[in-house]
Amino acid sequence: MARRSLFWISPRRWPSLLVAIAVLVVMFLLSGAILAVSVRLLGGLEAYHSAWQTAWPWLLVWRLSLYATLILVWWYKVRPRAVARLRRDHDNGRQALAKLRRLELMALGILGLLETTNLINRLGGV
Repeated sequence: MARRSLFWISPRRWPSLLVAIAVLVVMFLLSGAILAVSVRLLGGLEAYHSAWQTAWPWLLVWRLSLYATLILVWWYKVRPRAVARLRRDHDNGRQALAKLRRLELMALGILGLLETTNLINRLGGV
């Protein structure tokens, strides 16, 4: 009986929206804690801003390499399995493959817009 009464503890049984909200809340709390600790270690917001400006090119390189790695993993590992699974559909996956292609292009567009916005802000803003 005790095992049945604690079934809600397992995140596998939670609705996906609840899991997404929980992950976002934890992410915001963790990023706030990291920011607070880093500002405290650097001695204030002015020092933090100066360190951020100095590290910006390296962070850009890190983000671009992260994007490249994710794209390569998607393209060579995950996408072929997804396409094979979609091909088992009744129309050989034509509709689903078109939607997947649009989704891939939208994701690339969002990443491009995000990095363009970061670059504009870095160069002085609008």
